[in-house]
Amino acid sequence: MAQLLIFFLMFSTLSSAKISGIIIDQKTSRPISDVEITISKTKIGTTSNAEGLFEISNNKREKLILIFNHIAYETKYHPINRIDTSLVIKLKETLLQMDDIVVTSMRSGYLLRDVPVSTEVIGKKEIQSSGAVTINDLLSQRSGVSSSVNVDGGSIFNLLGLDSRYILILKNGQPITGRFNNRVDLNHISVNRIKKIEITKGPGSALYGTDAMGGIINIITDDTNERKTINLNYRATSFGSNLEEISKEPVNDIYSSSIVVPINNFKIYNDVTYQNFSKGQQFEYIKSDYIKKINTNTDINWSNSNIHLFSFNLQTYYQGDNGVTRSAFGDILFNNSTKIQRLQTTLQYDWKYSERANLKQSLRIANYSREYLVTDRNNYIETENQTKEENVEYEVMYTKAYKQFNLVYGMEFSKPVYKSDRIKGRRQTLNQNGVFVQTDINISKKIDFVSGLRIDRFQDTVVVSPRFALSYKATKKIKFRAAYGHGFRSPSFMESLIDWEHIQFGYRVIGNQNLEPEVSRGTTLGIEFTNNKNFQISALIYRNQFKNLIEDYSVVPGLLSYRNISVASFKGFELSTKWAIGSKISLSSNYNYINNTDGKGDLIPNTIPHSFGSRISFSIFKNYFLLSLNTKIVGGYSPQEFDPNIGDYKSSKEDIDTYTISDMTVQYKINQKYKILAGLKNLGNYKDNTYGPYIGRTPYVEIQKIIDTKKRKESK
Repeated sequence: MAQLLIFFLMFSTLSSAKISGIIIDQKTSRPISDVEITISKTKIGTTSNAEGLFEISNNKREKLILIFNHIAYETKYHPINRIDTSLVIKLKETLLQMDDIVVTSMRSGYLLRDVPVSTEVIGKKEIQSSGAVTINDLLSQRSGVSSSVNVDGGSIFNLLGLDSRYILILKNGQPITGRFNNRVDLNHISVNRIKKIEITKGPGSALYGTDAMGGIINIITDDTNERKTINLNYRATSFGSNLEEISKEPVNDIYSSSIVVPINNFKIYNDVTYQNFSKGQQFEYIKSDYIKKINTNTDINWSNSNIHLFSFNLQTYYQGDNGVTRSAFGDILFNNSTKIQRLQTTLQYDWKYSERANLKQSLRIANYSREYLVTDRNNYIETENQTKEENVEYEVMYTKAYKQFNLVYGMEFSKPVYKSDRIKGRRQTLNQNGVFVQTDINISKKIDFVSGLRIDRFQDTVVVSPRFALSYKATKKIKFRAAYGHGFRSPSFMESLIDWEHIQFGYRVIGNQNLEPEVSRGTTLGIEFTNNKNFQISALIYRNQFKNLIEDYSVVPGLLSYRNISVASFKGFELSTKWAIGSKISLSSNYNYINNTDGKGDLIPNTIPHSFGSRISFSIFKNYFLLSLNTKIVGGYSPQEFDPNIGDYKSSKEDIDTYTISDMTVQYKINQKYKILAGLKNLGNYKDNTYGPYIGRTPYVEIQKIIDTKKRKESK
């Protein structure tokens, strides 16, 4: 009888095995409510309560995996024993990211909630759910951002009405070499292995020097994975807008992979993206019928007890494209081809020689080339030119945190070389160097004051760029920020020395060696409210006054050059919100008002006064599906277009009416190793063959596979 009773008690215990624990935020340790917890391969599940507590009955005897899902956090997989009543699960927040460390706006680490200068972060989850392949794809989905293609086929990117030549583009804090038409083409940068993007709005030359007149975009790669992991992705896409067109159009391929290999104190990261398009952007002036792009990015890091860190980075990019120019009757007039190559190597040494002090040195060696060839239908060469950029840059920076203030100072030296068949002398060299210092004083627990100064020297030109910022934490939920700074951009080699004739379109461009550096005086005022849990709203007012603005103009019909105009004013307002509505739905939105005027007070052409963007994501069917819908509404505006017949820009006879662009992505998690993405870009099939978008509705399907070769460690 006693044996029977013992057996009955053991059977009852096994039948009612419990799994319980608490779910907390990885950085703040706050409990997380409404997290959905399921046991893999079963229908068993529950939800965490207001204190983050959960409990599940488990009748399965084999070892299983708990899956933790919340729309504002990264999904976590945790192996479990049959009975476990002391689990502490830590989830990483991905929506508000207030406790993420940002580095761009201050050049040292600050929590996003505490950084004195207004900073926007696009997180990894948003990047993955966007369906974007390149940084240009990603940013173009946002309000206040527009992109177009110039007459030479390069991309023109605008942020808050500012041309991308006034926006400094960084990758892991290092400038990207290769500014065709004075701009970095964001279509050349893949989102593969990108952890986040930090955007600072307003002049940043006090810390970064030239080109940071209107803002800074820092693209940061993911180097946090500690396990040996391989990610393999394949995407098939078509430019057909309906089933009939899709069946006739060629399938375009995108392959991407990333690998993490930790070896003792070494960590090796590598990612590759290959894009092959049989039909490219179709627009009125330039046609690319075949495009091939290859991005590679390799990081090798070595650390010693977090005191010494050596980093090696190698970035490469290759693009080859071919196209034709046809007559009105369809006859081939010209064949054109472009080949672009970029090779950039960075060596970096970080020495954390005390708990509060750090010394960082970096050496960047960069090479960029662009070959352009035009032949007639008899293969006679009409145009053949090559542009090359070379640069060697050394920077040393010291940071130290004192009790009441933080200090950053450093210097950099560079020697860019520019070679081009389009400029006088075909080769030009520039010596430039700069020194900078910045302090952040904690006046009180609520007030931070930032002051900084940078002095740059370009040959015989000296530019001084000051900066001031003030932040005030009114309450735990409300914070005010204000900043004032100077920015500048030195005239490029092309603007000063170009001498080139475009045979296809019959115009010539000559440089102006008397150009002065462009300078800006910018002010931003912002307010931010967050409930520290699932909701945030922020507003930003900005004004950027430009002097000596460089513009292209027509000397006579068919002859273009560059000149400084006296003044231009870029001002506007931005309102942003982020909201996690329960555990299944998240919503973010942006509204932008832009008022860009010239010295006469007239609106600058191509200014888009109003734009609105929203992104809604929600999970369905026990979080196996994640649906994301991005919508962007562009208000009406007055565009300019290039007329190849007169070799000049002119105002369009008709304004652009308000239009809407929507992109949809559906993710299906098969298991920990496999995921399927399907999406439609430009759902409404809106097209404008003159101003863009040039391609209408575009479907794609992507398969992702993750190979984790090391057994997952249990959560601490």
